[in-house]
Amino acid sequence: MLVCAGHDMSHKLQVTLPDDLAAELLTEAERLQVPPAELIRETIRERLQQSRPKSRSKAFEAIDGMIDSPESDLAARVDEVLYR
Repeated sequence: MLVCAGHDMSHKLQVTLPDDLAAELLTEAERLQVPPAELIRETIRERLQQSRPKSRSKAFEAIDGMIDSPESDLAARVDEVLYR
């Protein structure tokens, strides 16, 4: 179920969770002292960011500080290092 919730461009989704997952969600939300909906939004956001392809500019962040690296074969493994 997807419902547009007005001008703020938010959407209301109805999701059915198994009892054990719902219990874990409520326990974790209570532990973090956040509403369950906020924990769900944060978790989805993190998961979506993980699945996005890395931009080329972020690839260079992976090599930051590697000049002092004890690894001597960085040139041979440049693609592996940049895009892992």
